[in-house]
Amino acid sequence: MNYCGIDIGSKSSYVHMTTKSGRKVTRGEVATTREGLRERLVPYVRWGLRVAIEAGNQTHWIYKVLVEMGAKVTVVNPTQVKLIAQSRKKTDKIDAKILCELLRIGALPHPVHMPGEQARALRGLLEARRQLISARTKLCNVVRGLVRQEGVQLPARALSSLAGWKQLLKQGFEAAHVLTIVASYHPAFKCLTESIRDLDRALIQYERKDPRAARLQTMPKVGRIAALTFLAAVDDVKRFGSSRKLVGYSGLAPSVRASSERIEYGPITRAGRRELRGVWVQIAHLVAVDKNPASRPLRTWFNRVARRRGKKTAVVALARRLLVIAYHLLKAETDYDPARVKRVA
Repeated sequence: MNYCGIDIGSKSSYVHMTTKSGRKVTRGEVATTREGLRERLVPYVRWGLRVAIEAGNQTHWIYKVLVEMGAKVTVVNPTQVKLIAQSRKKTDKIDAKILCELLRIGALPHPVHMPGEQARALRGLLEARRQLISARTKLCNVVRGLVRQEGVQLPARALSSLAGWKQLLKQGFEAAHVLTIVASYHPAFKCLTESIRDLDRALIQYERKDPRAARLQTMPKVGRIAALTFLAAVDDVKRFGSSRKLVGYSGLAPSVRASSERIEYGPITRAGRRELRGVWVQIAHLVAVDKNPASRPLRTWFNRVARRRGKKTAVVALARRLLVIAYHLLKAETDYDPARVKRVA
C-alpha cells in the first residue's frame, strides 16, 4: 500500500508518497489538472493507493478524479490538522509530507463528508440564491439611503417589489440626479429579481423530487428554503450517530471548558455549516412568536427558557431543539406531531 499527501494549489500541487514502512516512493510538483494527476498517480494505484487532501474550493473535482482512478481518498479540514495550521515553517513540500505521514500512521482527524451530486447541486443553487438576495438587498439599501437624504422616508418593504419601484419613480425629487440614480438602479433590481425567480423554480423541482422536503415542512414555520438548506447541508441524516452530533455540525452546540471537577458552558461554537445555523435560527425566531397550535408546545418551552436565561439564549436553544426534531423526523420517516413534542417537553 502506498500513502500519498497532496498539497493542492491553483496551478500546481505538490505530491509526497511513501510506502507503509515510510520509505519514500516519489515526491514533486504536478499540474493541478485531471491529466496531470492521472499521469503522476495512476502507475501507483495497482499496488494500492491512499491519498490525503485538504478541503478547499477545488476539492470536489480532484476527489472525483482520484476515486475514479481507484485511490482511497481522505479529505480533511485544514484547520483541524494542527501540525500544518500551527507550523511556522509552512511550504507546499512540508504540508504534503505532513499529510502523508499522518495518513500513514492513522493520525488524521475525522474526514470531511463529501456530499452526493444532489446535495452538491442544492448547495450551489442555494448559495447562488443567497448571493443574489444579498446583492439585491444592498442595492435597495443604497436607494433607501439616497432618498432619505431628500427627506423621503420609505416604508419597510417599499422596495421589495417592482410595484414599489414604479411608485418611487413616479415621485418627484427636488434634486434631478436622485431620479436619474433611482432609474438606473431599477433595471438592476428587476434583473436580480428575475434571476432569483429562476433559481426558485429550479429549487421547486428538487423539492418535488425529494419526499424528505415535504416531511420537514410539516414542522411549524419550515418552508421550502429551510427544508432544502437542511437537506443540502446534512445530505444523509443517517451519517450522524445522534442528534447531538448534528447539532455540533451546525455550530449551535455550546462550547465546553472542563477542568478537574469544574465544567463551564460558553457561547455556541459556530463551527460547521453557517447557512444551516443561520436559516434555522431564523425559523426559531418565527416559531417563538407563532400563534399556531402546532407551535404551542415549542413556544411554551421557549418562554420558559427565556424567563430563566433571556430571549437570545432561548432562541438559540429553540433552534437546537428544532434541528433535533428535524433529525428524528427524517431518521424515523415520520411527520411532525405537536402532541408528541408536548409530551417530550
